[in-house]
Amino acid sequence: MRPFLALSASIVSLSLTSMVTAQSRNLVRSGPSPAPAFWVHDDGSVEINNADGRIKFRSIEEYLGSDLFESVGGRCGLPPQDERIAGPIDDLDFGGVAGGGSASDCSCNQTNPTSIYDAQGGITYQIPVVFHVIRNSAGTQGNISEACIQNQVLTLNEDFNAISGSPGAPGTNCQIEFVLASEDPNGNATNGITYSNNTTWFNDGGSYWNSLAWDTSQYMNVYTNTASGNLGYVPALGCSNIDGQAQDRIVILYSAIGNCATSAPFDGGRTLTHEVGHYFGLEHTFAGGCSSAGNCNNNGDLICDTLPQQNPTSNCSSSSSCGQSHNNQRNYMDYSVDSCMNQFTYEQHLRMRCNLEHYRVQLPCTDCTGAGIPENDECEGAIALVEGPNEGTTFQATYSGVVSEPSCSSTSGIAVRNDVWYSYTVPGNGLLTLSTCGASFNSRLNIWDGGTCPSSGGPLLACSDNDCGDDAIATAFVFGGQELIVQVGSPSNESGNFVLEVLFEEIVDPPVNDQCADAAVATEGATEFTTVDASGSGFGMPLACSSSNGPEVYADVWFSWTAPCTGFATIATCNSGFNSRIAVYNGPACPGSSAAPIVCADDVCGDDATVTFLALEGQELLIRVGSPIEGDEGQGVLLLACEPIGGDPCPEDLNDDGTVNGADLGLMLAAWGTDGADINDDGNTNGADLGLLLSAWGQDC
Repeated sequence: MRPFLALSASIVSLSLTSMVTAQSRNLVRSGPSPAPAFWVHDDGSVEINNADGRIKFRSIEEYLGSDLFESVGGRCGLPPQDERIAGPIDDLDFGGVAGGGSASDCSCNQTNPTSIYDAQGGITYQIPVVFHVIRNSAGTQGNISEACIQNQVLTLNEDFNAISGSPGAPGTNCQIEFVLASEDPNGNATNGITYSNNTTWFNDGGSYWNSLAWDTSQYMNVYTNTASGNLGYVPALGCSNIDGQAQDRIVILYSAIGNCATSAPFDGGRTLTHEVGHYFGLEHTFAGGCSSAGNCNNNGDLICDTLPQQNPTSNCSSSSSCGQSHNNQRNYMDYSVDSCMNQFTYEQHLRMRCNLEHYRVQLPCTDCTGAGIPENDECEGAIALVEGPNEGTTFQATYSGVVSEPSCSSTSGIAVRNDVWYSYTVPGNGLLTLSTCGASFNSRLNIWDGGTCPSSGGPLLACSDNDCGDDAIATAFVFGGQELIVQVGSPSNESGNFVLEVLFEEIVDPPVNDQCADAAVATEGATEFTTVDASGSGFGMPLACSSSNGPEVYADVWFSWTAPCTGFATIATCNSGFNSRIAVYNGPACPGSSAAPIVCADDVCGDDATVTFLALEGQELLIRVGSPIEGDEGQGVLLLACEPIGGDPCPEDLNDDGTVNGADLGLMLAAWGTDGADINDDGNTNGADLGLLLSAWGQDC
């Protein structure tokens, strides 16, 4: 058996003078050097040494964007067939859980695409994965976060399960799920990630697998380091009987993992998808070049529904090869960019599942402890919430397609990806607050009204995104016995762990007009009210309503008023027992969180409010009165008036009872010397006003 060369022979023996000249602006050259063939220094610079000299790049990203990377085929470092490691030939009797077939169905020389391996048979393989993150000795290069690794596993699951709504949706559902190991080989709890600092190992040297590998027959071992200048590689296909050997592994370039990848255009996580394909026995789609289509299961890539292909695809252009058009650039086993890849074919999925049946028999587990798709991945499996902290995870959750509203976020769209579900029965009338603050991923949540699972556009009670960092806080007024459905997910392709905090504050005796739907009918004049024990409606006012207190409205109550005239309506809460503010909306329908008020005000008469606006006779209005300060509640008087355009046609009717009579005279005498009954608008109630009243005596207004 030949030892595997960490760097492909094409890199080791580089002597392409013309190619080097084309890269002259990126490199520094010197004489032959005994340094390793590919090396990433502590400052992130890249050095390549070969018989022709030394080539340097400022960063791994600059190297990946160079013609040199393209020319050496660094997309994948799978060794040539005669340099791949191999293990002893296993007993070829069928095994695994499919209960049929044999190892010859997916040997390294042929594929027998029998339907016994069809994923639609109902068998789902779970693959426990351990990531060995290798950094340089200083820890300055190669670090990868747990969240990034979780995202990479999520991408694997999208690609191997053709999850609806994900980039992998057009492919074949292989029913192969990946989970970060929850238990290490010694039985200890783990998150499935190890970290090591060793510059030699980071540069893919030193046989690190002998020190780091977990039992390779029972764990898929993924190592992140420089991958010897490739995006990734495996030492051999899964059909090579190498499971159980320490060197059985997948190696991925540290900058091409998950959603923290910086190696554009190889930054979508598809490098690992490609290498896992090799790990499960797949060749490149272009293996063997223009091999005979009539013998396609015994040569080339051993797959008949990937057409023969002379050379790997670059970028994402469809092409013709070997005398026929093909769509292999969409296949994970070609060399196109990550954004182009979206599928395994039907026969590829059969071959991979066959490999799991006969070459990696001990690898799948039917129920990996503490892993797998969350039990509340679907709304029908919603978990009942309790007051206080509720630990949860969206790791490996699928996308239900039930979306939020545009008003829930100004930046992140409406998707709620990788969502999980909860139910909650409200214990009484009160204020419910849910939060995911501190989640390990960008989280958002929706609160749906009703005891049945919602669909997009359903009765969304409240929603939140980016209210505490990139996490969520949602508040809603709820009623005793009300059934709620809570959805937690991400606006982006992220997943992770979170704590869903549930806080319920019961309102013992809310005002009868606490909710807009129960708005109290108001008439002209004075209406007493209270905001004590009132809840909030869950949305604020425009910032223009206040120059100092922000948009929030707490402990609000509602009134309905039909304008009695066409003219200038005035509404005021001056001298209230709390800091009050006003907003007026068009009725009769209650406004939503995005509705703009006709008029609003704060701090006009002290810390209280008054507004004047043009109203139409018969116009239905909704008046909202609350406080800009949380917890500030109290009593008040709502004053309403409407002055017709052109003035009052009967100003002598001081009490507005429709007739000028003694009652009006009494009001005038009581206001004598003030402006309280100033009919002629000269600023004083005096004899001139008395004369006007007497001249209109007995008049019906």
